[in-house]
Amino acid sequence: MPSLSRFLGSWGPLAQRPSGSDLLHSSLGAALGLALAGLLVWATEAGAHFFLFAPLGASAVLVFAVPNSPLAQPWPAVMGNTLSALWTLALLNALPALPSPWPEALAVGGAIAVMMLCRALHPPGGAMALLVVLAAPKLVPLGWHLALTVFLLTLALVLAGLVYHRATRRNYPLRHTPPAQARAPAAGRLALSGEDLAALLTRFDQSYNLSPEDLGQLLAAAEEQAIQQRFAAVTCGEVMSAKLLTVAPTDSLETVADLFHRHLVKSLPVVGPEGELRGLLLRSDLFDWLWEGHRRSRWRQLLRPRMPAATAGQLMRSPELCVQEATPLGELLGTLAEHTVPFIPVLRGTRLAGLITRTDVIRALLRLR
Repeated sequence: MPSLSRFLGSWGPLAQRPSGSDLLHSSLGAALGLALAGLLVWATEAGAHFFLFAPLGASAVLVFAVPNSPLAQPWPAVMGNTLSALWTLALLNALPALPSPWPEALAVGGAIAVMMLCRALHPPGGAMALLVVLAAPKLVPLGWHLALTVFLLTLALVLAGLVYHRATRRNYPLRHTPPAQARAPAAGRLALSGEDLAALLTRFDQSYNLSPEDLGQLLAAAEEQAIQQRFAAVTCGEVMSAKLLTVAPTDSLETVADLFHRHLVKSLPVVGPEGELRGLLLRSDLFDWLWEGHRRSRWRQLLRPRMPAATAGQLMRSPELCVQEATPLGELLGTLAEHTVPFIPVLRGTRLAGLITRTDVIRALLRLR
C-alpha cells in the first residue's frame, strides 16, 4: 500500500501553488503577447500567408510563465518553432506519399533532433511539426512563407515578453555565461565552478530545465538557509571576544599610536564614559593623519604654530556594521563573507559588549561540527 500511495502521489501536482502576483503576471503577459501577434496579423491583411498558429500559445506559456527556463529563451523559442516548420516542410516535400503514421512520427522526432543539434530545443516546436503534417493540404503549399510567418510571429511574441518582463522587473532573457566562465553567485561562496554546475545539471538530466547560473543561485540560497538554521541557537554574544582594547574620544593620538605600537591590531573601538560605542579608529587613518601633518609646509606651520591637539574622537569613523548580543550567528556569516571589516562590534543596547572577528567565527564553526 505505501508503494501504491507513492505511485499515485507521483501523478499529482508537483508545482507549488502560485501567488496571486505570479498568476496575474503570467496570464496577463501571455494575453498581451498573443494580442500583439494577432494585431500584427490583422494589420498585414496578408490573408492565408500570415496567420496565428496553435503552437504560439504554448510558446506564450513558456515565455511568460517560466521565463527563467532555458527552453523559453529567445533563441530556442524563435528558432525552435522555425526549424521545426522547415524540417517538416522538407520532409513532406521529399516524401509526399508516406503513409500515416510515419509522417507524424518522423516530423516530430526529426524536429526534436534538429532543435537539439541547433541548441534550440523548444517544446512547442514539436507541436509545430505535428501541426504542419495534420494541416498539410493547407500549409505545405505555402512553402517558405509558412516558415517566415512562424519566425516573425514567434519573434514578436519574444520581443513582447522582453518588454513586458523588463517593465515588471523580471529577468528575461537570461544572460548566458559559458560554463568555463560562469561563476557561482554571492561572491563565489560556493566551492563550485561554472563547469562543475553544468556537469551536475548533465548528471541529473536537468540541462534543459535550469541554467548553471540558476543552479548556483539555488545552491547558494540553500547553503545560506542551512547555515542560518544550524546556527540559529548560537548568538553573537556566545562567540564574541569580551576582552576589549578601547580608547576614549578624548584620548590623544599619541596614546592611540602607543596602543597600536604595543598591540598588533588594525583598529580600535572608541567608547564613551558609559561604555557606549562612539566609533572606530583605524591604524591606516592615523597614518594618513600623521603623513598629512608631515607634508605641511614650513610657511603653513609658521602661520598656524599652535594646532589643537588631535584626539581619537576627531579621527574616528562610524562603524560599518554592528550587531546585538542576541543576534543569531547564522545571520552574521553572509555579512562577514561580503564585507572586509576587521571586526564587528557586539552591543548590549548601546554599550559595547564585545567584538566578533573571523577567528571567533571559525572557532565557533569548528566547535559545532
